[in-house]
Amino acid sequence: MLKQKIKMRLLALLSLWLLTSAGHPIAWAQDVSSSDIESSQVSSRDDESASQANDQAESKIDLAAYQAADASQQAEWVRSGKVTSEELVNFALTTIKEKDPALHAVISLRAEEALTEARQIKDQGQPFLGVPLLVKGLGHTIKGMPNSNGLTFLANQKAGSTSPFVKSLQDLGFILIGQTNYPEMGLKNITDSKLYGPTGSPWNPDHQAGGSSGGSGAATAAGMTPTATGSDAGGSIRIPASWNGLIGLKPSRGVIVGNASIDKNTVAHFMMTKTMEDTKSLFEAMKKPDASLAQALTEAELKRLAIGYTSLSPVGTQVSPEAQLAVERTVAFLRGKGFRLEEVNWPFDGVQLMKDYYTVNASQMGVVGYLAKTKLKRELRYDDVDPTSWLLYQASKTMTKEEVNQAWARIQQVRQTMADFHQRYPLFLTPTTAYTAPRIDQALVSDQDLELIKNSENLSHEAKMQLIYDHWLPSLALTPYTQFANLTGEPALSLPALVTKSGLPLGIQFNAAIGNDRYLLQLGDLMAVDHQFNRPELETSQNEPSTLAADTSSNELFSSSENQQLIGGAEGSKQISAKLPETGDLSSVSSQVLSILFTLLGLIALSQTKIDGSNPN
Repeated sequence: MLKQKIKMRLLALLSLWLLTSAGHPIAWAQDVSSSDIESSQVSSRDDESASQANDQAESKIDLAAYQAADASQQAEWVRSGKVTSEELVNFALTTIKEKDPALHAVISLRAEEALTEARQIKDQGQPFLGVPLLVKGLGHTIKGMPNSNGLTFLANQKAGSTSPFVKSLQDLGFILIGQTNYPEMGLKNITDSKLYGPTGSPWNPDHQAGGSSGGSGAATAAGMTPTATGSDAGGSIRIPASWNGLIGLKPSRGVIVGNASIDKNTVAHFMMTKTMEDTKSLFEAMKKPDASLAQALTEAELKRLAIGYTSLSPVGTQVSPEAQLAVERTVAFLRGKGFRLEEVNWPFDGVQLMKDYYTVNASQMGVVGYLAKTKLKRELRYDDVDPTSWLLYQASKTMTKEEVNQAWARIQQVRQTMADFHQRYPLFLTPTTAYTAPRIDQALVSDQDLELIKNSENLSHEAKMQLIYDHWLPSLALTPYTQFANLTGEPALSLPALVTKSGLPLGIQFNAAIGNDRYLLQLGDLMAVDHQFNRPELETSQNEPSTLAADTSSNELFSSSENQQLIGGAEGSKQISAKLPETGDLSSVSSQVLSILFTLLGLIALSQTKIDGSNPN
């Protein structure tokens, strides 16, 4: 009798498992009887009601969901009624309150105005309806908000108007909630403002967020807002994108609203994002109606474009193994997709180009002396500004118009050289940055150079110009790949390729001929779809079982914005979710069913052996 009872119990368990194996787990180790089964059938309607209630509860947007979502998703939430714009603004303000003390990404807020505008916004088809937005504190002015250029003696200066670029973002439905940090005059590839303090990266706040749009990069990566604006005159969008695991596009000269089309304009205004969907949507929404842009290609046409690549620094400085690895992996990936890639040398003299770049920058720094005279009613002093600003200002006072014209003439030659280069190689791949972000406390200017800068007023003009190059070289060595695109006017796209063993991100960069921005966006799309973003430096083999799903449930994976950032934001979530089986997919649980089946059959056989051996009855 005992043997039969155990057999019946085990067979009942097996039957019940098979009946419920389509993704509806039960506590099968408990006692089960026919009355239990009947009871479960009677209560199925109650279970369905409870499931609907749970679905409704899960559809409620919480803070973690806000921090992980991109701008396109948030706009859809508002439009569908899942959340209000006011709730999104409150999520943004809460996130800033929680995270900014460690990062110093935000320099000003307009909380009450933003909440009022969020309550009043109407759906008129805006692509980014009701989405909170932070804008760079330099150049992207908001009427009545700080407009200091990072200068301590202009700390209380307010903007008299909102810039056309920012107005265009409001027209797209964004709600402006505040401004982000930047270095003085936007001159550096780090954010170390004397006025606002340094900005750290959410990946590691002890390391720089980059510059000059460092505050926007940190804010986006931390989920304060799903995107934030940047201006790029030498890499100031792409460098923070590389050091914060983001996407950063510098569009072709003059194609975006609020971007000047004049030949000598080196500045591009755009955004840093977490997803290619946002980057593409923003580009299409913000392009000028008369912009001269090539249309997107078919995949076959795109693959026919030759891609030149190099990891070498254009100024001859060292390049980290991690940056080289990021390019090597990208090359291997694209070749696997059928692209033709060829390793190339730089087609221009990078050192001379940077000297010309510095000449152009220095020629514009007389404005600092003018601002000092206007505000302080006296000449500018060394202690009034950052040492770099002081050095460039001193050089501007002894610079001739002929010197500037010669620099522009050489830059024009490089433009033609790159135009010819793109005839052979329509696409050009390099690292975005040669190294991961430096520590915030890392000195990038030597004490010796600082002493020379302090007394640079007494140097010859030639000595000043050499000192400009020398004092900037440690910084340039970190980011030597970005400046040429600003001088040529061509588009460049930084993509988040690698996360190093130290846990810091690193980007790769694609360039194209002027007007071929969409080719870059297509490459970015291709890499995003194939989960090439923020890949760990040390990857487990695809043949090895992943411990991620085994150790952590999908709900736990997506319950915190920090996890989203560490796996690459929304693009990373697509990669992770692809590894987790869908609950209702029978094929995904078939191995589990077989495992349980064989276990139960084994138990039946074992029980019979033990029972027969101990009790012949």
